[in-house]
Amino acid sequence: MATLLLSAVGTAIGGPIGGAIGAIVGQQVDQNILFRPKGRQGPRLQELAVQTSSYGAQIPRIFGRMRVAGTVVWATDLKEVRSREGGGKGRPSTTVYSYSACFAVALSSRRISSIGRIWADGKIFRGLAGDFKTETRFALHTGGEDQPVDGLMASAEASGGTPAYRGLALAVFENMDLTEYGNRIPSLTFEVIADDGSVTLADIVSDISGQRIAMAAGDALIGYAAGGEDRRAALLALNDVIPLSLSSDPGAIDRIQAVARSAADASSAAAFEGNFVRTAGAQEIAPPARRTASIAAAPRQFSLRYYDPARDYQSGTQSAFRPGAGRMSTVIDFPATIDADEARKIAATRLWAEYDERSTLEVAVPLDRHLDRPGKLVTFAGWDGLWRVRECEIGRGVVQLLLTRVSAYQGLAAVGSEQGRSIADPDLGAGLTRLILVDLPFALDAPMTVSDSARLYAAAAGDTGWRNAQLFASGPDGTVGTYIGQIHAPTTIGTISGVLASANPALIDRVNVIDVALHNANMTLAYADGAQLLAGRNLALVGQEIVQFAEAAPVGDGRFRLSHLIRGLGGTEAEVERHGIGEDFVLLDGTSMLEIGAAHYAPYSPLSVLALGRDDDVPVAATIASPGRALTPWTPVHPQWEFLGNGDLQITWIRRSRAGTIWPDYVHVPLAEESEGYRVELAPESGSGQAILIETSAPQVVVPADQVDSYLSLNINAVIASIRQIGSHGLSEPLALTIAI
Repeated sequence: MATLLLSAVGTAIGGPIGGAIGAIVGQQVDQNILFRPKGRQGPRLQELAVQTSSYGAQIPRIFGRMRVAGTVVWATDLKEVRSREGGGKGRPSTTVYSYSACFAVALSSRRISSIGRIWADGKIFRGLAGDFKTETRFALHTGGEDQPVDGLMASAEASGGTPAYRGLALAVFENMDLTEYGNRIPSLTFEVIADDGSVTLADIVSDISGQRIAMAAGDALIGYAAGGEDRRAALLALNDVIPLSLSSDPGAIDRIQAVARSAADASSAAAFEGNFVRTAGAQEIAPPARRTASIAAAPRQFSLRYYDPARDYQSGTQSAFRPGAGRMSTVIDFPATIDADEARKIAATRLWAEYDERSTLEVAVPLDRHLDRPGKLVTFAGWDGLWRVRECEIGRGVVQLLLTRVSAYQGLAAVGSEQGRSIADPDLGAGLTRLILVDLPFALDAPMTVSDSARLYAAAAGDTGWRNAQLFASGPDGTVGTYIGQIHAPTTIGTISGVLASANPALIDRVNVIDVALHNANMTLAYADGAQLLAGRNLALVGQEIVQFAEAAPVGDGRFRLSHLIRGLGGTEAEVERHGIGEDFVLLDGTSMLEIGAAHYAPYSPLSVLALGRDDDVPVAATIASPGRALTPWTPVHPQWEFLGNGDLQITWIRRSRAGTIWPDYVHVPLAEESEGYRVELAPESGSGQAILIETSAPQVVVPADQVDSYLSLNINAVIASIRQIGSHGLSEPLALTIAI
């Protein structure tokens, strides 16, 4: 267009000369501005790292082993599930929303063998063992030409017409739990295993070219992702990193032979020791000419970006440098999985190849010497070095060759390359779930308020990769019953070694220690100072006793020795003397334990529940005999007794409240019951004789003198008084004291 226009304008202004100038200028405008061909777009590393779902996105052909993000080709709306947690008499419940999604991701436009690990937002989602870290159902279609329609997609698309995506490797997720990913589909990357073992460059070139280009087996890659708008673009992208020499196959006119220009084996070179052709017929041929371009035409640095298998396929860069002048550095993306040494070798080979290829040689040789194959290596007598045929022109009895100098640069082949440090997300197994039911005398989220229902919690953990578990009520025959909720995180739990000895709960126990073996290696216990203890830190359940510990000393193998103990907290001082061997240890952190709602059990009645984690083949059961400590009054304290002047026995005490430590007026302890009442039992210390049972509404009782005298008449010199507070739901543990009469 510009050629015609400027040619006409130039002719009108300057005649024929002006027209010629206008045509030249117009031709440059047409070639470089108006009709300049588009630059080819090869695959980039970023395209394999970020998941897309846009129309027209390329789906690469995967060879060997690669990590790719894929393209989301199908998805449903998010599925919402509502569940209620907590609640009960006088307390509101919490409605918890969870979301899941069904979707399909295209991985490769070439058939694959399997997939290995999967990462979600950079964290391990599927491990080497094939275990998923988050709940989901999964199906893989390898991309065969006989691939059936996926059942999930067909059922969701009820109108029909669901494609089978034949020839396209497809990963399908059903009801993937999105809780850990902000209730959105995370960015997934897949370790795609397309071929067993590595693949050779010859395999890749043959596949991309549709078996039209053949080359001898040579260099191998761990993995490669071929992409481009067509086969030519895909080959040119590969040629940018590993330049190829192409020539027609003499054995098949429709096939092409290829050889990597960096592959220089002097032993396979053809030696030319005759005279060069100077004339052909009546035409004189120019003598052999060697030319060397300016050093400024070659780069001083060549950098290769690639995928490093030693760092979970993270992108890496290896560079090669040379001294002297030259143009700016060249950086090329190579969508291949190779190790750091191989990447550095490719970069060095490419750098020095461009440096050596500045030297060219133009010669004419007889046709019968058979040097007319592009890519052939040649040595010439009188010309140092190794040369590769770049172009050939066959004339009458003569072949004119253009050759480039070749140097097999292998200097870095055995040199270790720094590949950088990898901070990989560990692939941890979940293991079997350990489930413990914890009956507490208070609510973890409100330990200072009176409870109107039992406070039963589920604590669970597994191996270091354990994340969560679903909790269900147990049916009458041990089957899975009503869904209770999800235990969202592991609780620090363990097992006590030995037996914790008794101590006075009114004093800090500086004598006894607790040796606890934690459930997995990721769990730990820490020191707490006085202020932290007052704030409720290091509160734990040992058997049925609630304690606090100030010191936690590691003794190896996941074991800790706990000392400086505060005993019998939360009204559990009666448990101080009831410890046995191998008791459970539960750190009461209040964030990881699931409270079981009152609708799922009745206080003081046996309860069995089932937990199901991702590695549990069958549900894990736990049973508790009589939950309801939060409804039970606390044991009275500070008993006193005296004989009055008339011989009556007076016993007094101070009540405690299950409302915790609230003491609003610092005078009267809150009652926390519907009415105040106590049951006092007097029984002979010797065990013989009739017991006396008295109920009172005040924290004192008077035993008449005649009843005391009845014991004396039986030669009973001491009685044991047991004092229990009568609560709205039951009796407290007894306060016992011995009285000499």
